[in-house]
Amino acid sequence: MKAFLRETEYQVYIDHLPRLEWGEGFDTSFIRSAQLALNALGARYSYDYLMGLSGAAFRLHFHPDWCPSAGDMTTGFDVSKVLFSSLGYSTTLHSIDDNSFDDIRSLYQKIKEQINRGVPIVAINLKVCPEWGIITGYLKKRPGILCRTFFDETEEYSLAEHAPWLSFFIGDRSEPLHPEEIFKNSLKIAVQLGKTEDFEGYKSGRSAYKHWSKDLKNMALSLPKRGFEHHEVNLTLFNCLVDARKAAVSYLSSMNSAQKLRNGERIIKNYQDVVDLLTDIQDNLLPSFTAGPQNWSSEILLMQAQILEQVAEKETEIFTLMEEELEH
Repeated sequence: MKAFLRETEYQVYIDHLPRLEWGEGFDTSFIRSAQLALNALGARYSYDYLMGLSGAAFRLHFHPDWCPSAGDMTTGFDVSKVLFSSLGYSTTLHSIDDNSFDDIRSLYQKIKEQINRGVPIVAINLKVCPEWGIITGYLKKRPGILCRTFFDETEEYSLAEHAPWLSFFIGDRSEPLHPEEIFKNSLKIAVQLGKTEDFEGYKSGRSAYKHWSKDLKNMALSLPKRGFEHHEVNLTLFNCLVDARKAAVSYLSSMNSAQKLRNGERIIKNYQDVVDLLTDIQDNLLPSFTAGPQNWSSEILLMQAQILEQVAEKETEIFTLMEEELEH
């Protein structure tokens, strides 16, 4: 359902954008935010479809310094460029120095103009920490940005705590790519992501699995008494990987029904095997986010490293099947 612009004595906002919530199968914050923003404009795209066509479903980045930004879909290989252009949408990426009052004032004015057009804005770092969310409105009688984030505590829109340093302003729409071309491009991106070693300092695909598992093994051999210091980043990246590969299964299953790939069933089966490996260790071995660094043992790190290596082998098989598909 297309959302509509509403105005009260105190607010101007775009209505009916649903909450962003963890653990509902939509955990990649950029894709979920983009999906709901586009849906508010009347476009009925599913989360898994956007994950697949953009390459997010096939992406894995790992930074050698264990930077959590590796899980952000706009770092390294930036999926936003593929997503919006494939669907025919023009976008303007607005960046600011969030310590500059002039930058913040200019951004706020641009936000008001965009909301007045009835178009939500996809932005990062609105509340708590750098995750993507949606700017849904503004206050009329004092400065303030209304938003949807994964950290909202009620059904109501919340007030942004920070000026977002990156914001996507969605513009006019032209003719999107044909679905067959979108699907073929997504397979090319999957292979590119898997076989390219590095995107702007972020290890990718097979290289990411290699560096991630190697680091886990090294840390397991010298685990300090205080525990595993990278436990939160490790869980964040692992959860991103699980979410992505589940979306890959859904996207490929849906698209294969229409495209009838020669290797389609084998590719889907291998990705389902990947999901099964990942979810088994996620459910039965890895500690939760509420657990502390001391809850991570050497045995857990070594087992995770082993699973990542098995997944890397499975995905190498998948890339070969995809390359064969693209040759026909």
